[in-house]
Amino acid sequence: MERHSFWYRLDFIARQATPFLITITMVTLTQIPLKLPGITPVTLGLALVSVYYWALHQPDMLPAVGVFLIGLLQDLLSGTPIGLGAFSLLVGYGIVVSQRRFFHGKSFQVVWWGFAMTAVAVGLLRWLLVSLMEGRAVLFTPSLIEVLLTVTLYPLFGYMLVLVHRSLLREA
Repeated sequence: MERHSFWYRLDFIARQATPFLITITMVTLTQIPLKLPGITPVTLGLALVSVYYWALHQPDMLPAVGVFLIGLLQDLLSGTPIGLGAFSLLVGYGIVVSQRRFFHGKSFQVVWWGFAMTAVAVGLLRWLLVSLMEGRAVLFTPSLIEVLLTVTLYPLFGYMLVLVHRSLLREA
């Protein structure tokens, strides 16, 4: 394909938009609450999985502005205070970008461990901010379960993101 053709430019734009669109899809999927016996419905932090992955492997394909917009969409869809999701995803993004040299190119176990630490930090931050907004300590159990489920399912969603990432690189 000639570099200046319409189809080349369209392909380039589609490839560049893929991380953003995948993350939006994951935000939409997280709106399906998991109903576990004995606790309030919880959701998965799939947006954080995607933000972590792209911030680690291709931060230029999902810049901070995109993360902010995704967080606002998450807030609108979930009914959380506007800015909570945007702020927490940006904090997660900042953690990953600042530690990228340490985690990039390491074994999957090290990357997963990094995600677990990031998810715990973001989960605690969200819980603390919601508690401050409510003026009292809200239940911690749903936040803990969300973090544990998200960390547990990271390998599955991370693998899917690896497949997408490889296809973007292979056909570029």
